[in-house]
Amino acid sequence: MTTVLMVDDNPADIEEMNVILTEAGYNTLTQPDGIHILDFLKSHPTDLIMLDLVMPKLNGIEILRELKRDFPNIPVIMCSAAGLEQVVALALRVGAAGYVVKPYKKQELLESIEKVTGKTT
Repeated sequence: MTTVLMVDDNPADIEEMNVILTEAGYNTLTQPDGIHILDFLKSHPTDLIMLDLVMPKLNGIEILRELKRDFPNIPVIMCSAAGLEQVVALALRVGAAGYVVKPYKKQELLESIEKVTGKTT
């Protein structure tokens, strides 16, 4: 079973994504921010990370840089509201495997994950 780590400071966004992913057969883990994500990943094997772009303390780009340095083989899909094209372009240059716009559309979210993981639900 594919394990997806959802990193987002908004509980409603986490819940929305969690419902979609668990219904599709994914195992989910959550983190409310990226502060402790590197330590978390050492003890929680993860196949994919869904990472919010806009969070307090560390933003998604900063977290993505750390993830790509310490866990280069875990793909990361960035998540955020529309209208951040320049930030999305930066995230892709830094190493993001993809991008999903909030609010989540079930089919779009699942297709993005399947494209990155190569696994279908």
